[in-house]
Amino acid sequence: MNQKRGQVTLFIIIAIVIVVLALLVIFFWPKISSTFMSQQQAQQLLASQAEPLRQAVYDCIKAPSMKGFTKIGLQGGYYDTTGLSKISYLDNDFTVEMYKDASKQRINKLPTLSQIESQYQLFLKQEGNAEIDKCLNNFAGFKRVMNIEVGERKITPLIYYDAIVLQVDWEMKISKQAGSNNAEQTINQKPVMILVPLGYLWQTANKIVDCEVQVDCKYEGLEWDKDNWNNPFRLQYINKEAISITKDQIAFLLESIPYRPGENPFRFNFAIDRS
Repeated sequence: MNQKRGQVTLFIIIAIVIVVLALLVIFFWPKISSTFMSQQQAQQLLASQAEPLRQAVYDCIKAPSMKGFTKIGLQGGYYDTTGLSKISYLDNDFTVEMYKDASKQRINKLPTLSQIESQYQLFLKQEGNAEIDKCLNNFAGFKRVMNIEVGERKITPLIYYDAIVLQVDWEMKISKQAGSNNAEQTINQKPVMILVPLGYLWQTANKIVDCEVQVDCKYEGLEWDKDNWNNPFRLQYINKEAISITKDQIAFLLESIPYRPGENPFRFNFAIDRS
């Protein structure tokens, strides 16, 4: 009986050793295989990883950036609304883009598109960059099969009428040891396209605010349907709603209607205060 127990214990120990060795081989195989890889094979490996790496960077920048621009849109073009007036209505805070100061001068606080681009940079600094890094996880999956050296990351937003383009300046050098040789390739990132007609939404908001800061001009007199974003070659794609909170305070809810594959509705909300 004791002999049989000893045999069973031995078999269990051998099985555990085999499993551990197998796991070690699997884990270290990328480094082990480099010893037997030719430089041509190493170059082919790098070529096969280049586009997946670009796509991973693209996706990890796009998702947080969309979140940032969504917040910016809901806050009337601002990521940081510190010091700005707000009107609360139905559990929502609307940033006041036109109001009268103590001397009854009408003040225009609608940010320009360049200022909105700067607000995106503020988003990156405060939370966006951390979210991008978390998503990429230090390229752990890619580093199992190759080496990655990254330079400084710079993301520049360009807001167009029908889309937001993020120019990504982030050079990466990928390499793979092949025996005594080393294969290398430089990766340049592709621009990130966000299908949001922020420029058109802003243009509509600007038309409203620009009217309201003028004496004897009110948005009710604007010919909304003749806004120049209403392109005759495509359907009108902005819903416009004005809500009178008080007789002098009006909240505006602008929302894009998707017309392209992969596009989602996008909101641009703000308020005016005539009091």
